Amino acid sequence: MSGDVNPEARSIGLSGGLGGYQPDFEINTDAALVDPGWDDFAESHDRRFGLAISHFKSSVKGRTLDNEVMTVRVGKNGYYTQSRRFPGAFFGDTAEASVEAVSESEARAAIWEAVAHYRAEEAQSMVCVYSGEDPPDFFFGYRLNDDRRYEVGMLRNDLPLHLRVMFDAAQNVPLIGARTGVLLYQRTRSGKHMLVRAQGRRSPLLSAARHGS
Repeated sequence: MSGDVNPEARSIGLSGGLGGYQPDFEINTDAALVDPGWDDFAESHDRRFGLAISHFKSSVKGRTLDNEVMTVRVGKNGYYTQSRRFPGAFFGDTAEASVEAVSESEARAAIWEAVAHYRAEEAQSMVCVYSGEDPPDFFFGYRLNDDRRYEVGMLRNDLPLHLRVMFDAAQNVPLIGARTGVLLYQRTRSGKHMLVRAQGRRSPLLSAARHGS
């Protein structure tokens, strides 16, 4: 990684070590995954996000909800999710998040409702991972603007291993109790069904997260 500190990272104090960690921001690589230039993806992604992700992960310590496809951490300084197969897919938020263990039927109901909101254009992005096989079975959708969506993969009726939805609705979404926010579903290695909820949205740390807005 280059020794130059990303100016936006410097503006919130990330260049000063872990003691400079500041609240109220999110790191979101979704927009960077929309039709990326794969020839230089690794280098450009590390230059843009590497420092911020490293500092964020070093600060967020807490509950571990990992499975074979996604790393999920929830702590007092925020929460994050990162693909184990493709680490460039990262989302981190400094918000306080709630964690709830639910039944399989409750998990299916929450996922069905989340998909319905996404299809109704009430979410900015949605990620579903169904398996870690090669090639992986997943769906990624990102709303570029009010008229255009980028989608790859297929939504299935199967219960996923992981789901993340970033809501952006005109009215309150019952799943999170707010108009904007994030819902995570994670099926852990032990088979537990976990829902992580965070209300509202923080300011995106990096400009790529504002792509298409």
